[in-house]
Amino acid sequence: MPFLMSALVSLLAVLPFTTPQYAVEVERDVVYAQAEGYWTHAPVGEKGTVRRLLPELRHTRLLDLNLDIYKPADAGDGPRPLLLMMHGGSFFVGYKEEKGQAAWCEYFASLGYVAVSINYRLGFQPTRKDLLAAEMRALEDADAAMDYLLARDDLRIDRSHLFAAGTSAGAMTALRLAFRPEQDRPQFRAIANLWGSVHDLDVLEQGNAAILSFQSPDDPVMPYGRGYPFQTAQFHFQLPVWLFTDEMFGTLAVHERATALGLRTEHHPCTEPRHRLHIGDDGDFTPRFYEIRDRMAAFFAEEFR
Repeated sequence: MPFLMSALVSLLAVLPFTTPQYAVEVERDVVYAQAEGYWTHAPVGEKGTVRRLLPELRHTRLLDLNLDIYKPADAGDGPRPLLLMMHGGSFFVGYKEEKGQAAWCEYFASLGYVAVSINYRLGFQPTRKDLLAAEMRALEDADAAMDYLLARDDLRIDRSHLFAAGTSAGAMTALRLAFRPEQDRPQFRAIANLWGSVHDLDVLEQGNAAILSFQSPDDPVMPYGRGYPFQTAQFHFQLPVWLFTDEMFGTLAVHERATALGLRTEHHPCTEPRHRLHIGDDGDFTPRFYEIRDRMAAFFAEEFR
């Protein structure tokens, strides 16, 4: 272990964008698009949130989609890499100010990135069709955020160094964003897949982004290999999720297929039987938060060699 830590310190010393060196400025609540949907902001774990939101599913309305931009202050006029960060919450809850997303963005901006945390449309009717539509709405909103950000000349974004990261549903969106056949869309260099999944491993043949993954094999929400979500012993009964979704492929399956395809990939199985690895039950950061942060920085920095 001391040797590995020494090697990591040496690596970080020579790779760019791995050392905090800038103060951070934040543009908050920037509207990047408008779209029809149910809602865009729902705190995770807040008592009564789901009950409060259910009546909102009766109809859609025109929503402002907004984001927070974390920028390195006094970073000069050179190009800056972009990190697009997307929160989790099963496409039903979550928000851009979530503690982990905000802190990761703050850190990456201090390294020299333009780091952006987005809100996207949430909520879905309890049908297979609308759940799939919710996933597509998140992808469309991530696309719209990219269009907005790349049109902002003042941000000086380096289009050749685009990165994405997400937790859970946000990781699913990051994977879909990076691995698509459209040739006219921005190409991502690497993504952080934090306990996310895909519906079809063949999508990995549509891109060449490097993939960094973290997940527990005992994740109670997302499958680690192949399976349905919410189907572990932590639940006292099996939820009939097969009525709403097909089987999914978690981080281990993604890593194995990416390896077979020759993509640069790194997978970290974690021992905690948890879904959200970066935030503890007390609401504070766990040691995994810092491990993930530092591995993301080193993994992304390899794309600057």
